[in-house]
Amino acid sequence: MRKEFTGMLPAAIMIFEELMDSELTPTVIKGYDVTRGKDSFFYWGAACKMTCADMDALKTEAEALGIIWLGDGEMAYTKGLTIEDFKTYRVNGDLELIPEEEV
Repeated sequence: MRKEFTGMLPAAIMIFEELMDSELTPTVIKGYDVTRGKDSFFYWGAACKMTCADMDALKTEAEALGIIWLGDGEMAYTKGLTIEDFKTYRVNGDLELIPEEEV
């Protein structure tokens, strides 16, 4: 695992690693960031910011992998989960929402 992904959820790391291995060779600018607050996927370990020479191609590649493009190189991988889902504290490392009765 790249040190830039420290603190991120395993499912998000796996998909961002796949993007990092693309021929675009992006660079991670920011990973997990608790200072962004609970309304940010960065806080929940499902977002990062990357840059590369062709940002349009990076956006296209990211979206093809199911990554949400948030703008300006910021992106999140959530498997369709919302911030409200994360705020329940029931999202596991595989980006699955655990039913309440199992918590």
